[in-house]
Amino acid sequence: MKGTTNIPGVCVLIKRGSEALFILRSNTGFKDGEYAVPSGHVENDESFTVAACREVFEEVGLKINPEKLSYLLTVQRRSINDTRIDVWFEATEWNGEPKNAEPERHSEITWLDINNLPANIIDYMNFGIQNIKKGYKYGEFGWG
Repeated sequence: MKGTTNIPGVCVLIKRGSEALFILRSNTGFKDGEYAVPSGHVENDESFTVAACREVFEEVGLKINPEKLSYLLTVQRRSINDTRIDVWFEATEWNGEPKNAEPERHSEITWLDINNLPANIIDYMNFGIQNIKKGYKYGEFGWG
């Protein structure tokens, strides 16, 4: 039996009413010019919630208590190069004011209405948001 590696990741909807905080990617070579929610890889010594809080702080400078995150969705995502498991959380409480903490990787941060998103949302993130809005807890992206 051939083994597989699923790369763990986190995505965080930082919510303020019907709006969520998005980052416009730039200078990364991956999905530049497209909006993303704060997200990233889970390191070997991290839980999903700790990774989510670390990524939010690294990208937008907000401090979130892992116990204050609400679980939303898990997506198994397949691409040409790998397979990933993205766990989505929602944060409605945080400390600090949002800022672009990685200006070398993001050209802006902005609040977007999740019910009226622009076309340039990263495809798998848009998939996750649409599934969350439908109340789904699991989704598969990029399979067939």
